[in-house]
Amino acid sequence: MADIKERSSNFELLRIIAMFGIVLFHAFYFGVHPSVSYKPTVLMNAAIGNFAGDFNNWIFILISGYFLSCARFKKERLLKIWSQVFFYSVVIGLVFFIFKIATVGFYNVDAYKALGYESAAKPIGKIELIRSFLPTLMGNNWFATCYILFYLFTPPPLYILIDNLNRKEHLNLVLLMFVAGCCISMLPGQNVLHASRFYYFILGYFAASYIKKYDPPVLNHTGLNFIISITIIVFLAAWKVLLIVLSEKIPLLKSDFVRFLYLGGNIDKAPVFLAALLCFCAFKNINIPHNRVINLISSTTFGIYLLHVNGHLKYFIWHRVFRFDEHVGSPDFVFYVLLSSLAVFFAFSITDLLRQFFVEKAVQKFFCRKK
Repeated sequence: MADIKERSSNFELLRIIAMFGIVLFHAFYFGVHPSVSYKPTVLMNAAIGNFAGDFNNWIFILISGYFLSCARFKKERLLKIWSQVFFYSVVIGLVFFIFKIATVGFYNVDAYKALGYESAAKPIGKIELIRSFLPTLMGNNWFATCYILFYLFTPPPLYILIDNLNRKEHLNLVLLMFVAGCCISMLPGQNVLHASRFYYFILGYFAASYIKKYDPPVLNHTGLNFIISITIIVFLAAWKVLLIVLSEKIPLLKSDFVRFLYLGGNIDKAPVFLAALLCFCAFKNINIPHNRVINLISSTTFGIYLLHVNGHLKYFIWHRVFRFDEHVGSPDFVFYVLLSSLAVFFAFSITDLLRQFFVEKAVQKFFCRKK
């Protein structure tokens, strides 16, 4: 994530909201077993899952692209990002390995889906520990890996390209990538283009850099942007819930051929991209002066992300710490998920602040002394 020390707090508040949305999404995604049949939980899982995850991923991609479009490559920044990813991966891997803590990870997720958490959980082995020391090489975290690769390889040629495009060419490039990556993928049975998630970092970069460079008036209607964005989000949630309810009476809705109808909230679908873009533009035009508290919490969002989606923690948190399996059928489960997600957000925010104060500062002093 780009440096935020001197920024106003509009985008920093958006980061906080988006990260809480991602935590909430993962609470349902990793915390609710696929076999759960309790209808309120199933429907809420569907509603949250159809927009909260990739909608908020788009928010982070657009914010990063917006600031990177006017920044230049700094090896110190790259080292800072990679060291944070490496630190959390190694420390968590060592803790789980040394203390033989049973969990579900990359190695036994199929057993979890078949048997449940308690039956599938087991201590990590040497191979899983080694994998913890190679977090980006092994692709343990798709967002962190894509972001590091994007920051490492992409910006220099993209800077040159953007500088040599006029406004119309820049817009046409964004529209072409949008149609190819977000519209064609909505067609049933299409197998011509299956873009990688890295593609969407580039699309987000071009879209955000266009907004940064030209500030199109059509996207400056803050209230309207909010209304349209929220309308799309509500529609996506209601649409998936409706499909699930109707599928009980219409078997065709359970077939693979119509599976695309359920995926409007995925990162490669037009509705969720448009909703995120409009929300991003709405916050861009909100005037929130520099606020130390907001910016301080915002500085920990990447750490919150790395912690709660860590391969050894992402099931452990919800099934072992918060015991979701014991609450999943209760009427107040949704409220319990909200409280658990808030607890995870703030606990990991404090954890990352401690890392910044004790570990990051110590590393910076070490390298400064070397120089």
